[in-house]
Order: sequence, then structure tokens, then C-alpha cells
Amino acid sequence: MTPSEHRRAHGGWTREVIELAALLLVAGAANLLVTGVRSHSTATLVLMSLGAALLVAGAARWWSRRGTVTAEDGTEPVLSEAAFVPQNLWRLRARVTDTPGRLAKLSGALAALGGDIRTMQVHPVADGAVDEVLLHVPTRIRHADLVAAVESAGGYDVTASRADVRELDDVPTRTATLANDLVNGRTDLVRGLRSLLGNVDVRWQEEPEPSLEAGVFTETAMCLAEPGGGFLVLTRPGGAFTPAEFARSRALVDLVISCRARLRPTERTATTPGGIELTLRPADRADLELVAEFHERCSSAARFRRYFSPGPAPGERGLRRLLTPALGRSTLALGPRGEVVGLGNLMYDGDSGELALLVRDDWQCRGLGALLAQHIVEQAAELGITTLTAHTHVDNTAISRTLRGAGMKLVGAPEPGEWSWSRDLTPLARAE
Repeated sequence: MTPSEHRRAHGGWTREVIELAALLLVAGAANLLVTGVRSHSTATLVLMSLGAALLVAGAARWWSRRGTVTAEDGTEPVLSEAAFVPQNLWRLRARVTDTPGRLAKLSGALAALGGDIRTMQVHPVADGAVDEVLLHVPTRIRHADLVAAVESAGGYDVTASRADVRELDDVPTRTATLANDLVNGRTDLVRGLRSLLGNVDVRWQEEPEPSLEAGVFTETAMCLAEPGGGFLVLTRPGGAFTPAEFARSRALVDLVISCRARLRPTERTATTPGGIELTLRPADRADLELVAEFHERCSSAARFRRYFSPGPAPGERGLRRLLTPALGRSTLALGPRGEVVGLGNLMYDGDSGELALLVRDDWQCRGLGALLAQHIVEQAAELGITTLTAHTHVDNTAISRTLRGAGMKLVGAPEPGEWSWSRDLTPLARAE
């Protein structure tokens, strides 16, 4: 006997008991009418008592099951044990042949592991398709189990990695959110590409590689011109790029170009403790000459404290890298006459960022460094950076006061004569 047959045989007896009780009560009432109330027939008493007892039993059974949802056939549903098993979210990519039934076979193999497919994308390629799947599976399922299941269903070139719950948004929603974040400055091109393509490595370089021109992609690499200068080389460990992904990436680059052409840089005013109003605005490679002149007006001692070296000379690659949006964010502090009096840099990769400041000598000890440091902390938090660091000379007491004022703490001495500072920017730490 199957479980469903067993439930139909034993789990649906409540209705039968109530029907039997009603039948006995009706029979007893009929016998009472025939023999009369004064006859005191034993049969009548037995029928009425038994019917009442069964009716009470059936009512009690029904009351105990009143909150249970029944299936269409009237039986009690059996809750799957998988509903109570802790699960992990995984991203799967696999190349498959374009044959009828391949998708059903893949779904069946994943279902056999207890997998619950949440989203699926199909990328057409020359010899078939690349299926990308987001699915929940029980925590007991390992990476090797997923790969083996996909390969048993005919997939090859399989990659599997843990996914973030935020990836459950459908592609149009995720794309619209990404575009909105780009317009409002909450993300940048590099982070946008990682969000769009998943687990990819993005490397910036000044010139494209000889074997990979800009605007070209292969199965293993993609090269895109960065609107702010230089080139981005994208690689994906163990997974091939598809024409659809290349088209999406180029569209994202075009969106960034449009944003930078049509949207004015966000400027804000800030006032020093002495009451002097300054302007803080983003800087990029278009400000190269302005920033080079600013460096020339800073003393060699100030530059050495900032760079731990004489610093970049005008026109050097190092100064251009400093103003490259793909590598970080630079903020200029403009004085009342529009001259650059300070420069703040936020260099970051992933969730970690580094803060650095350079203030013109005649503007030091006037609160400008504190304004720039606080501005950079706010930028880092907006970008989702969780750890912000800085490095200083041990005898630079002015910058030490500035960093403490920005909430950073001394965490060590990586080299003789140097101090290392850090601040936790996770939402919980910021709320404390």
C-alpha cells in the first residue's frame, strides 16, 4: 500500500464516523416514534447512546484537525521534510547541447538532490547553450555533488559557487537597480560589471593587452575601454563568457559614458572651524594639470608624508592613476578663489578601501583634513566598503588627530616608523 493509499484508508475516517453516528441517531429516533416515548425500548436507548458517543468522538476528531489544510482528495497533506532542512543558495553555470528534453533532464537531476530552482537564464552559444541557474539546496549538498548531478544530466564545463541572496532579484529588476545606483553615484563601472556578470575578476590597466583588443571578447577574457581612462580586462575562472554577456557589458559601459557626459559632478560646500567656506568636488583625469600644479605648491615634506616618497611628478603615470575612476575616487577641496588646497583619495578593491590625504602647507592645521576625511568615510560607507584603512608616519601627529576624529583606530605598526589605522564600516558598527 502506498503512503497516499494508507492516508485515504486511515486518515479520512472522521467523515465516516460522523455519518455512522447520524445513521444511528436517525434509527433510534425512528424506533422511538414507532414504539412511543413510554415504551422505554432497550434497542432505542442503545441506538441513541451509541450514535451520541460516535458523534462526540467524530466532533472531537474534527476539532483537533480544524487548522489542517486538506488536499483536493480530502486527505491530510504530508509536509515535506525538505521544508525544514537548512538550505544554501548556489549559482550554477553549465554548457549543454541544444537538444529536446535537456532542460527537463537537468531540472530532474537537481531535484533529486533536493534542489529548488529559483531563477534560470539561457545564453545561446555556437554549439548549444550555457545555462545559468540560481537554486536552493540542503546544506548537506557539497560542491562536488552539484557538479556531478549536472554532468550526469549531460552538462559540461560546470562551475558552481555560493551566491548572495540579493541575486534572487530577476534580471530586469537587478539591471534597473544597477542603473539607478550608477546615476546616483552609489556604485561604479567595475562594481557594476561584477554585479552584472557574477563571479568575475576585473583588472584595470593603462594599455590593452596585445592579444586582446578593446571591444573584443573570447570565451575566457573580455576587454572594455574604461570611460575614465585605461582599459578593463575581465576574466572568469572556470567559466566562458557568452555573446549576451558581452553585449550587456558594453551597454553598461555606454550607460556610464552617458552619465558622465550628461550629469554634472556632485559638488558640496563645507565650512572649516575658522568659518571659511570650501567646495568639495570629484576629480578625474580631466583635472590632471590642476592637480599637478597643486602638487608643485605642496612642500617636499608634505608630499613625503602623503606618499612615503617624493610623490608623483607632473605628467607621470602615477598621477594619472591617482585620478582614474576605475581605481578609486578622488576629491578636490577648492578654496574661496577656486584654487586646489587639498586632495583626498579613496582607493578600494571589493569591500576594502584605503584613505589618503594631502593638504597644501598654508592650509594645514585649519580643519581641512578633517573635512576631507569625513567626506571620504561617507563615500566609503555609501559604496558598501566594510573596512577602511590608512597608513601614516609615527611622527605625523596632525594626521593622527585627523584620523581619530574620523573614527579610525590605531591597529598596528606594519613597518618601523609607520602606523596603521582602521575603521569598521559595517552597518552594525556604524550604528554603535
